[in-house]
Amino acid sequence: MPTEATAVAVEVPPPPPVIKLRRRRREVPKVNVYSRHTKDCKWSGKDKKIGCPCPKQLVYYRDGKLYRIAADTCDGEVAEAKAREMMNGFAAAAKGEPTTASAAKESYLIDDLVAAFVAKKSADSIRRSTVRQWEFELTNFATFLRGRGLVNIGDVRADDVQVWRDGLEGAAAGRRKRVMFVMAFFNYCVDFGKLVKSPAIKSQLRIKRSGVQTPRALDNTQFAKLLAALPRLNGRTTDADRAKLKSLAILMRMTGLALKDAVCCERSVFEPMPNGTFRMYLRRAKTGKPVHNYLSAETMAAVLAGANPSGKYLFIDALPHKENELKNAVEYFGGRFVKLGELADIRDEHGEKIKVGSHGFGRHSFVLMCLNSDMPTHDIATLIGDTPSVVEQHYSEWIQARAARLEGRMMAVLAANPMKW
Repeated sequence: MPTEATAVAVEVPPPPPVIKLRRRRREVPKVNVYSRHTKDCKWSGKDKKIGCPCPKQLVYYRDGKLYRIAADTCDGEVAEAKAREMMNGFAAAAKGEPTTASAAKESYLIDDLVAAFVAKKSADSIRRSTVRQWEFELTNFATFLRGRGLVNIGDVRADDVQVWRDGLEGAAAGRRKRVMFVMAFFNYCVDFGKLVKSPAIKSQLRIKRSGVQTPRALDNTQFAKLLAALPRLNGRTTDADRAKLKSLAILMRMTGLALKDAVCCERSVFEPMPNGTFRMYLRRAKTGKPVHNYLSAETMAAVLAGANPSGKYLFIDALPHKENELKNAVEYFGGRFVKLGELADIRDEHGEKIKVGSHGFGRHSFVLMCLNSDMPTHDIATLIGDTPSVVEQHYSEWIQARAARLEGRMMAVLAANPMKW
């Protein structure tokens, strides 16, 4: 028998391992109401106190990102009601069910649809910078909607889009572009069954143009100065590139073609005539309207001097199939022309520097040349592939021959009808 002094070894089992449970991410974000207390509020420093008359905000996490939205109220009960509406929208979207507010509302989250739309644009081979612009503008639009307590696409109404449009700032062209982005987004939602009807109504969102367009054109002396600056265009520009730029500029100057139409111009569009001139016929890439024009033998020789010696196209090796590659090819020439205009340092009659672009020395200058030769606007519209109303709207201020003719006729009227007062 063991005595009292005998030690008995007893094995003590190791403690069970501590299992840390991972915190599950909420399928439905919890929207909390907080106060933004003023300095003199008695609850200053206690954001969860919402019984005071201080502004309220809605705070929630979604996909690891913190969102803070102004509740647009100082009433805690109203803010809590908005928080419940947002949570109901999140819950309905998670279940794929209609929102409880109205059975007609679609329950797809705006943020998710924006991400899907941007992903589709990226998959459509659109340039990366353009995709980033889509993402930036639509993200701002989604942020605006969240500020109004809207998280589901079915909750957006025409009044919400109208308020957003009225709050846009900047030039009219930029605001029209943002409206176009939002309308395209809603059309995508309708086309893919995420929305029954688009709340972006075109007639209500139309933004008028700011005044009459005042394009800048170059006269013959200024255009010659522009071409004289070609040798100073250095960097990666080779002699062959300079010759091609010169030929392209001459073609645009003497035909009024837009940059994309000129860059993608085929050799077959020029037909020699019996009198030695060349007839040009093509369709505009932008509108599909036909362009009829004529070139002299000297101009055609200048165009062919720097163009590709052979092949289907004059200035590119082949027409890119992807949209972003075609846009890059066109913008390369556009960027070279902008740099060329900076080197030429062309100034107007007031000594102010003219910002030269491909549309200025090309299409605008061609129209100005025709107008000053007293050519009718409908004939000019045929030459450049446009409508007479557009030519009249944008270029009527340039018709010097018309002004001189009206002045002469009016002076004759005054001379034939002397008045003594």
